[in-house]
Amino acid sequence: MAVPQMIVVSLPGSGTPLLADITTALGFTPYGTMSGDPRIPAGQPDPGEVYPLLRAAYGADRAGLLLNPADRIRSSALQDAFQVAVSALWRVWWTRLGQPTTLVPPAAPDTEARLARLPEAELLGLLPGRGCWYLSGLDLHTADAGFLRAWHADGRPPIVLHHRDLRDRIVSQIHALSQPVDRVGSLPGHLVYHDILAAQPTLDAKITLALSDPGFPGMREARRSRWLLHHPAVCVISHEELAGPAHGGTTYAREQALARLLRTIGHPGPVQALASALPPPACDADDLATGAGRQHFTPAHERLLSRLHGVC
Repeated sequence: MAVPQMIVVSLPGSGTPLLADITTALGFTPYGTMSGDPRIPAGQPDPGEVYPLLRAAYGADRAGLLLNPADRIRSSALQDAFQVAVSALWRVWWTRLGQPTTLVPPAAPDTEARLARLPEAELLGLLPGRGCWYLSGLDLHTADAGFLRAWHADGRPPIVLHHRDLRDRIVSQIHALSQPVDRVGSLPGHLVYHDILAAQPTLDAKITLALSDPGFPGMREARRSRWLLHHPAVCVISHEELAGPAHGGTTYAREQALARLLRTIGHPGPVQALASALPPPACDADDLATGAGRQHFTPAHERLLSRLHGVC
């Protein structure tokens, strides 16, 4: 039986939407950096998941009152209370993963504080539905120690590292940050580097900046997440493997990567059924092509890449 929750660390510029299509086809709702993807419908909680979360967030007495079937007038109150509890739970879980939270204060600080005191196993069990938590990095210095100890003990939730050739990641990030500012997003670092890249005269100069500036978006995340490449419990999948023939890869490599993913999450498969359930490749998905970054790298860039990042 497939796990109810999983974590995907997908480094910026790694072609995350391609993997999101796969996890969605497996029945997972994407959260985190892929939250709000308009292509993907929101997941719905199972009826059996409502009471445990309400009890943990508000206590047994209030949970019982909210769920009283005789009190129909409370239906809107139940929906509001459950949504507040879910939002607080997601915020607590996101913080335990070491991820930055919004600057907006929490809507229910008391509820959030109550949930934050729960042990790791109980907190994980309260997450409703089947969720795939997309992160741009997983830093051992900022992730919660309790989360890391629990994951070390039982390997749950499973973690997938999704990465890509650094050349392709850099060019993809440059394209993403060079869009009109209203499409860059709201992360302060992205807005700042949107302006910095706009001041560079050529793509050559932008690549040189990205290679030499340790603060360029995605570089720090990649450095701090490098441990995932070596941990035996982490499922490592590259974009080059998942790309398939449509994006410059091979069917064999994609099927091998999908098989590893299915084993990691305990899904029975088969791989061919999953592959056939995926949406057709987008006609405008040039950014997903493998090796797209190499054609823009000069010998000088390659020397920088080797000297500063140890990539040949």
